[in-house]
Amino acid sequence: MRNWIVVTVASGCLGIGCTIPETDQFTLERLCEGQGSQALEGLLRADPSTCDRGLELIVQPMGFNPGCIRAALWSKDGTGAASTVVPRNPNMSDGAAFHVVALLSDALRDELRLEVDAFEQTCDAAPVTSHAFTVGHPEKGQIAQSLIELPALDADGDGFISKGTGGTDCNDSDWSIKDKILWYPDMDGDGYGSNSNTAPVVRACSGPSQYANNNRDCNDNDSLISPGQAELRCDGRDDNCDNRVDEGFNIGATCVLPKGGRGVITCDPANPSRITCTG
Repeated sequence: MRNWIVVTVASGCLGIGCTIPETDQFTLERLCEGQGSQALEGLLRADPSTCDRGLELIVQPMGFNPGCIRAALWSKDGTGAASTVVPRNPNMSDGAAFHVVALLSDALRDELRLEVDAFEQTCDAAPVTSHAFTVGHPEKGQIAQSLIELPALDADGDGFISKGTGGTDCNDSDWSIKDKILWYPDMDGDGYGSNSNTAPVVRACSGPSQYANNNRDCNDNDSLISPGQAELRCDGRDDNCDNRVDEGFNIGATCVLPKGGRGVITCDPANPSRITCTG
């Protein structure tokens, strides 16, 4: 991770009675108003009462597009501190830099400590890459500009960073596989996890033994009961988790008894794969 400092100094003396040329004065005023050389995404105001110098940070992601960055500034003697969180603008192009300006004043007399963190999706998680460095305090009328490169790897461009570079992407070569997913207990081993609200859930890239990546099983104690299958048994139970019982067997319909007369279709208690006509 590298950073470069470029300093623009107002020409002429910096003492009493000195005037800053109009162009530099305009640039400094724009900076103190939160307007840098380009559109700004973030603002650090170390001294809320005044601003007579500044530092513009150009945060350049390398190999990924962070969902958020955080910039913090403080002086070694503790006379000033500020931080800001900058979510990624959806309109930013791939690889675009973030621009953050720190507004400073004579109240901060010591060297400045800067730290910039980049995050995978939101700033409420752990950063995937960071860079901290120290710069001298700009003189009055001075505008410093710092380019900060933050490297990480998102090879498949899905917005999730490779685990090897601090991210959470389970497979950085497959766009469809991103963050860790939820795994649900599959005690009957039928490939369907329990839909019980009390079932212990695991969040991981790959599931432990007897876990499935879905929670569609309405009875996780019977491997013959699972979604997506036909209602194979006439047993008075929901065998395929569609909230219907014995569909397809025409239970309750009128039928003719073996010795004549009218009866109704019921499940055959001796053979759950058959129906019988009972009177």
